[in-house]
Amino acid sequence: MEHIKHSDIEYFMRSILYCFSAPTIKGIKSASLINFRRYDGEDMKSVWLLHADEWLIPLGLEWLLLNERCESDNALVLIYRRNLLAKALGCDGACGILKANGYPLNDVDACLECLRSKFSLGFPHEIGLFLDYPPDDVKGFIENRCAKNLSCKGYWKVYGNVRNAIRKFRKYRKAECEAARLIMNGGKLI
Repeated sequence: MEHIKHSDIEYFMRSILYCFSAPTIKGIKSASLINFRRYDGEDMKSVWLLHADEWLIPLGLEWLLLNERCESDNALVLIYRRNLLAKALGCDGACGILKANGYPLNDVDACLECLRSKFSLGFPHEIGLFLDYPPDDVKGFIENRCAKNLSCKGYWKVYGNVRNAIRKFRKYRKAECEAARLIMNGGKLI
């Protein structure tokens, strides 16, 4: 990230977006969560709102500003692929967790709006389902926040199938590294 530290705000945000959403951009993850923090005195939320559609629509991605109702200049954004998100939220394990936490079932837009409203009250740990974490791991985290019975950790804390989680971690990391290399070599960004 040192490479982009002194670039203009738009290039900085596109670089962060491209790098940290690479697994979602490549279609190997349903969603990514990025917190664009204050940069060089800029109001990140305003810059995001101005450019988000221009950057994401050509990639087939959608977004949700989770801290829309917050006074912060930061932009906490969920970037997602609708078809993959519907699949992640529609499995039996996810539906059980969502229902227990007051989410409507079988309606991606309603689930997203429910998630946004929960962010105004705190950090909803079921967000892991939106980020394509296995339901067993989300449930394990909700029930064992003190990391009891933890098998391993990477992009999330793993309480279930370690082998599958490690395989996903490697895919996500590879996508992010490829994006970072592209940025470092001056490649064209979104």
